[in-house]
Order: sequence, then C-alpha cells, then structure tokens
Amino acid sequence: MRSEPSRALGCALAVSLVAVSGRAVAADGDPCASLSDEDNNVPALYIENGDTQEPIVKKIGKLLMQSSSKLRVFYRNRPTCNIRDDLFSHALMTTVADGATPRPVRYIPSSAAFDPSGPAPTCTVPDGPPAEPIALGIGATYLSSCTQTPAQPNDIGVFEGPVQAYAFITNKSSSQVAITAEEGYLAYGFTEGGGEAAPWTVQNLRFKRGNTASTTLTMASAIRLLPTQMQAAASSGTSEDLIASVMNSPTPEATLGILGTELFDQRRADIKLLAFKTFGQRFAYFPDSTSTRFDKQNVRDGHYLPWSPTPYIATVTPGTKTITDANARRFYELVMGTRTGDDVDGLLQVVQSGLVPECAMKVTRTGDGADLSLYEDPAPCGCYFEKNVPQGTTTCTACTVGNDAPCNGGKCRFGFCEAR
Repeated sequence: MRSEPSRALGCALAVSLVAVSGRAVAADGDPCASLSDEDNNVPALYIENGDTQEPIVKKIGKLLMQSSSKLRVFYRNRPTCNIRDDLFSHALMTTVADGATPRPVRYIPSSAAFDPSGPAPTCTVPDGPPAEPIALGIGATYLSSCTQTPAQPNDIGVFEGPVQAYAFITNKSSSQVAITAEEGYLAYGFTEGGGEAAPWTVQNLRFKRGNTASTTLTMASAIRLLPTQMQAAASSGTSEDLIASVMNSPTPEATLGILGTELFDQRRADIKLLAFKTFGQRFAYFPDSTSTRFDKQNVRDGHYLPWSPTPYIATVTPGTKTITDANARRFYELVMGTRTGDDVDGLLQVVQSGLVPECAMKVTRTGDGADLSLYEDPAPCGCYFEKNVPQGTTTCTACTVGNDAPCNGGKCRFGFCEAR
C-alpha cells in the first residue's frame, strides 16, 4: 500500500471546458441505416451505455472512424440495469425504450472536426425488425446491484472494464468541502425535516438519478441505503440534468447531488466535488490525491470508496466465452489495452477520460459497498496511467516494450518499467 495521502482539503479545481467545435449536424433525424451525408458502407457497432460512459464511447468512436479499418459506432445512453435487461433478452436497438420513452440513438460522424466533448448527431431506428441487435452493453456498476431478472443466458458474457468512481457534488458557491457517509445517510435517508445532516436538509435540493442508474446504485451502497430509500427531488433523467440542477440551485449551501467522477472531471469549472469519509475512516478523501489532480490515487489505493468496475456485456460463443461479434470484441479489447496491431490507442482514451483501467488498480472488491482487498494485476500499467492522466507525471523509468533490461528485474509494459 502507498503512504497515507494528505487529508482532503480545499475546493475543486476550475478548468476550462473544451469548446464544442465542429460539424453541422443537418443529418439529424436521418435513418441510422442511410445517413444522407455519410458513407453507409462503413461497418457498424450498436452500443447501449450508461451516460457516464458516453465520453469514452465518443472518443474511441471518433478514432475508429479515422482508423484504416473504419468502424462506425451508434450508441444510446441507458441506465445500467436497463442495459443489463436489454442485453440479457437479446433486444434490438429500437426507438422506444422503457415501453414508452423515446431515447435518441447517436452516431459518430466521419468528419475529423467532430469534437467528442460536444453532442454527437442523432439518427432514427425502427421500432422493430429490421432494427439492429445491440452488440455491446456498457454499464457502470456491478450488475449484482440490479434486480436479478432476467437470468443471464448462457450465450451472454459479462466482462469487467475500467473502474468508474462516483462522488457527492454541490454548487460551486457552497462553502462545504467534505461529507461523511453518516451525513450522506442522514441527508438522503429521510424526508425533509427527518434527518440531521446540516446543511443538506432541503429535500428538493438533494438530487439523484433514477433507481436503475449506476450513479444511484453505487452511491446508495456507499451510504448503506437502497436506491429506493434515497429521499430527494424528482429523479434527474440524465447526469447532465442533474448537473444543471446543482449549478442552478438558488440555495448553494443546501445543494447536494451525486455524479460519476468521469463527468465531474469535465465540469470542474461548474460544480464542486466533496471529499468523502466512509464509515470508520478517520479522514475524508478526494478521488484524486488532491482536489486539483486527476490521478485517481485514492481510488486506486483504497482510500476513496465509492467506485465500481464498468461491466461490458456481449453475446459470446458458449464454452469459449469469446465475444462473438468481431466489432464488439475489437471495441472491448481496445478499452482494455489488450489488442495489438490496431491503429487506435483505446487505453490512452480510457486513462484521459477519468476512468481507471483495471491494470492500474491496487485494490478490488466483489460488489457495490463490499470490503476492499489488495489486488495485483498480472500486467500492471500504473506507471503508464500516472504519466498519461491530465497533468500526469511519473517517476518510473521509461523503456521500450520488449526490452526489460532497464527495469532491474521488472518488466517493460506500455513504455514504462513495472515491478512485474
């Protein structure tokens, strides 16, 4: 384990948002299968993902469209438990989800000017056959936190992806810098006037996502509540809706919300993240080593507790557990950094998006809210991670993959000497 980091103090760093550039989206509303201003002969991959995973889908999706082996990503944001249900039931990518709610399908355009920090254009899909099957689902918490129906079919595999951390957030003008698990329990566990977690006592100024969203599932477990027990204003439809509610609150001091840290990292100029002290812990910690860093050190070494891996769900070949769809398999392997001979560096996009690849973690757990245990990845990438996060630095020795000589008994991985 690493040495104890400094006690979390201070406020979140304000960083400039990347300006949305780019391409006119006059094609919005076109059928996904016949986009009027795109090459429709490019192979397609249909993805359902949690909205915390949208940034990485867009970043890798853009690189795939610029690749020598082009692949166009179509995707739709969905709560994690709904993604699980759709993939387990071999659902098609239809216009209407949840029985009645239209959810737009977005696509990655071919233009090099497309900015992944901005919105992707939309297209339409039919409400039944010949709609395309969803080839890949990307959730953002343990599927064991979802209601256990339907059962997992034998031809569906669930694979752990990078770690996603979550946090309590507040209005930028709030004076608060930290929150304890006990305060979170009292704030969200009682209706207005029932808890004692000042200043977060106004129910309409406590915000959460829907009960099937990964943000709610993971943060509820961190404060020992069920998602259905969390008392808040009406559930925000998306993470962006929740961010807007927190930003526009008329009473900053009483405002409290929950959010994936990947999204927070893009909005540090607009909202404040609160350091978190879990039950039995002595100090509150930020996900990063300080409020101004992006290194996720306290997530990686076990000091910051609200996190879970992102499950990737796909059809597999029974017996081998190999992802059947070649395009879905390519996307997953790029995310994990295990694909060779490809001109897309998916692992770099993961690191720069605020996610933590499993190979950079020092701890693990078996479910939301479960105890941590030490973890040693068979092919660690901690040095690569530390160097490539925003503002990243590392003291590790640089090396050339395949030449372990500079590593003094260690191994050269991803351009840096690791202990093994």
